[in-house]
Amino acid sequence: MRRTLGFLLLGAVALALLGTSAGDTPVPSLGADRAAAADCSWQRQVKRVVKRVRRHGKVRRVVRRRVRWACMPSTAPVAALPAPALPTPTPPDPEPEPNRLSVKALEFYFELSRPKVKAGSLPVELNNQGEDPHNLNLRLEGDEGEPFQIPETDSDERSVATFDLPAGRYRLWCSLPEHEDEGMIATLVVE
Repeated sequence: MRRTLGFLLLGAVALALLGTSAGDTPVPSLGADRAAAADCSWQRQVKRVVKRVRRHGKVRRVVRRRVRWACMPSTAPVAALPAPALPTPTPPDPEPEPNRLSVKALEFYFELSRPKVKAGSLPVELNNQGEDPHNLNLRLEGDEGEPFQIPETDSDERSVATFDLPAGRYRLWCSLPEHEDEGMIATLVVE
């Protein structure tokens, strides 16, 4: 009981020294010896305290928050010197995006790294991440000529080929038996 009264008295003295406002934010009262502390910002600090307490013959874990206010010194503002006028740098030209295509093959679909590419020389990488071997055929829609081909690639392997593609919409498919019927088709736009 005496200990509790001591803590209450100590808390009352601390509140009287610091004072409190309506928002429960302490307003510091500065004495003559603390005049230098006028350049500080008061910050709330919360500490989690865990104690083991014996209640009714059992040991229980009690978690509380301890809140205190601390004066964090702030630096005095420094008189800013006018900055010399520098010419504004022109932003560098954006790097052109590399014109290449990566095609991931799984059972039973293709996943393209981008849906559109630029016309011209195009490196195409077939990355087979499926369990079965796959190949890749590219043909301009409406054209009945020979398709561009990447040969059969085994599981966990990759093949790269470079094609010179004119602008248009291209159909991509796997020509192994039943793979196209299972859904291994995609569309690529070449601009």
